[in-house]
Amino acid sequence: MAVREVVYKEQANRFREVIREQFGTQIALAKAIGAKDGSYLTPYVNGRSMIGKILRKKLEAVGIDVDYIIGGKRKGETSCSEQNRELYDQCVEKIHEIQMKLMELSTDVIEVNKMIVNIKKCVE
Repeated sequence: MAVREVVYKEQANRFREVIREQFGTQIALAKAIGAKDGSYLTPYVNGRSMIGKILRKKLEAVGIDVDYIIGGKRKGETSCSEQNRELYDQCVEKIHEIQMKLMELSTDVIEVNKMIVNIKKCVE
């Protein structure tokens, strides 16, 4: 099976899933987008065609997330790599904050040591 066929089949599976979830039937969706009958959608739900600009606009107008159908990612959903990137950025920021605090503490320790040296001179 060619790559294109695999992609079309995956998109068709997601399209059928969305139709089931949001409209129940292909006929109900066809009516909602103003198509004559359900056969208008058949090439897309069978994986023979890819959703084009005209159909995309019609589907989006009735609340379908076409990006999910095409790419497999729902709106507002972040991929694992995006989540990992966020966590990585947070870790880097936290480490930077800790380093800054350690530098301050190091400076404070040096100051206290100087004060101890001065006190020790006076006591001896």
